Amino acid sequence: MPRPHDDRIVYVHPFTRAYAVFFCCFGVAIFAVTMFLWLTNTALAPAAYGLLWLASAVLFLLGCAKLIEPPISLAITPQEITYLHRRGSWQLRWENILRYGVPTIQQGLGHESLPYLGFRVRDIEPVIIAITPRLAVYLLREQRHLLATALRSEKPHLNDFTPYYEVPDRFLGNSGTTYYGVQAMFAKRCEHFRELLGYDLVLSATTLDRDLEEFIGWLQTLERSRQPVSNGDTESNNE
Repeated sequence: MPRPHDDRIVYVHPFTRAYAVFFCCFGVAIFAVTMFLWLTNTALAPAAYGLLWLASAVLFLLGCAKLIEPPISLAITPQEITYLHRRGSWQLRWENILRYGVPTIQQGLGHESLPYLGFRVRDIEPVIIAITPRLAVYLLREQRHLLATALRSEKPHLNDFTPYYEVPDRFLGNSGTTYYGVQAMFAKRCEHFRELLGYDLVLSATTLDRDLEEFIGWLQTLERSRQPVSNGDTESNNE
């Protein structure tokens, strides 16, 4: 986690969280209108009432789900980028970043951009050491659809996708350290993303506070404003 006394921390507030109160209020409004119609014996089909009750519940629960998410999704300092989630966090030091950008997939004769921010790293080990197990499990499940999209696009003639879905629970890092369990599974998923998309780590655009391309430009500005690191490491080369 970033040091609290570091006055150079920049926080990113996810844009989608701004809609949380709206969803809650809209859900309550639909519930109130439906209750009024029901109490006044307004002639509506039972199915219509059912849909209205369902819509109000879904909107309210969606708003509540957004409200319990941390108000900050990224904390950026001159030393590192920290991703924050209610299930945990991971950290990525600037000198460990090779590049960042928007992943793309083959679409006909061209490429289609995906709604994600990708990071290609020099060494995934510091990330898998820092990531909390609950967050690793969540990301493995939440990003399965992205893996499926990448496989359909980049490996259309592959008949067996088993190696990509039945991820082994053992991973040998570059340092010679063997990782087990969810750490190993997360590391292998990052390896698959690097193969298919060119990036090890991916963040959904919903965790950002602005358009992807605008965010990347802003991130580059933050990187250029960093103080030179004392150990002589060079800064990353970005897209």
